[in-house]
Amino acid sequence: MTSFNVGMIGLGGMGQMMLADMHLHKEFSVSIIWDHNEDACAACLAQYPGLRIANDARDLIDDPTINLVYVASPPNSHRSYFLDAIAANVPMFCEKPFGVDIDESQDLVRRIEDADLPHIINFNHGNALGSTHIENQFRSGDMGRVVGVDTFIHLTQWPREFQKTATWLGERKQGGFTREMLSHWLYLTRRLLGDGSITYACATYPEDGISSETHLTAELDFGGVPLFIRAATGGAGPVGTEYTVWGDRKSYRLHSGGRISSSEGGAWTEEFTDLEDIGINDRQRTLDGVVSRLNGGSINMANASDGFAVQKMIEALLIGRRA
Repeated sequence: MTSFNVGMIGLGGMGQMMLADMHLHKEFSVSIIWDHNEDACAACLAQYPGLRIANDARDLIDDPTINLVYVASPPNSHRSYFLDAIAANVPMFCEKPFGVDIDESQDLVRRIEDADLPHIINFNHGNALGSTHIENQFRSGDMGRVVGVDTFIHLTQWPREFQKTATWLGERKQGGFTREMLSHWLYLTRRLLGDGSITYACATYPEDGISSETHLTAELDFGGVPLFIRAATGGAGPVGTEYTVWGDRKSYRLHSGGRISSSEGGAWTEEFTDLEDIGINDRQRTLDGVVSRLNGGSINMANASDGFAVQKMIEALLIGRRA
């Protein structure tokens, strides 16, 4: 018997991936779905015939059979769904970014905490194998002193192919790769090193006044440890992310899809090579973390306060402001 009967709001690329992942996990059963896009609902129903399509988001959240709401919708919609979940006293599992408007998000964090609503904000590195391994090596001192962190992101197009129907992702109002991708790595850096501040940031935008950023260069300071960011979309070349934590004894590099390599001064050596697909493994580990958090377990997963802290840094980076 599953632990959580899930209602799912948002059936774009992320929502469909989560639907498939929850279908594989023994603790979750998705029974109700809803999206503004009727074609997306119909496509999911064709693949999973037992689902019910809700009349609207409030109908889903208020359904008494649901004991977890998963949200994969544009960030400006998260506030209303959280408030409805508070009213219905139902836990929330919400994709990042937590929000875009700083004042609204600050107020929402207070409301969530006052209501003591069980919730998780979904950053990739909450319980991922590679990031958890780095954290353990860092806490144990095996890496030595961390002297710097580098993040490099390259995309040939934005939004990516699997996201192309979500046109809002390509607009600066709510979208952009800084919010959608870099936020995962800022969350991990903050989790390892604590709060950080922006030393320098420069984002480049198209001249149409609508489209999201094409390039971002930044330097941040985390308690004396610098984080250097280079991110860009466009141009031929490999697509993906490299995130390197430089230790004076041992360094680690996380790659797209969850792959992890280490170096003690020589060439990078890939770790956990016995796992055929670390990405799939990590997504199941994320769901393990959700179960642990909602059941009062010890797996560390991001909450609204974490999401808001990352949001503040992201929004400051996008306007080139120190924070």
